[in-house]
Amino acid sequence: MALPFALVLAEPALAQNLDPLENMLQVIVDGLTGPIGRLIAILAVVAAGYMMFTGRLNWPLFLAIFFGVVLVFSAATIIDGFAAP
Repeated sequence: MALPFALVLAEPALAQNLDPLENMLQVIVDGLTGPIGRLIAILAVVAAGYMMFTGRLNWPLFLAIFFGVVLVFSAATIIDGFAAP
């Protein structure tokens, strides 16, 4: 007898709001792909260019810098391409 009343009077669970987590992650993405991330990438490329100019370039390091910059700044485009219907 109590079970039908409990089912009728029970409130549905509401979905938890994830806006704070989404905002925090967006701040991280904006930091990496915004002006600060751009300046860090420019400094890394300048450092690699200077090492190339002085003959001390480590090619694996140069490739890591190059592909890292490419992936960071094209990540949104890559993911949008995968998520497209």
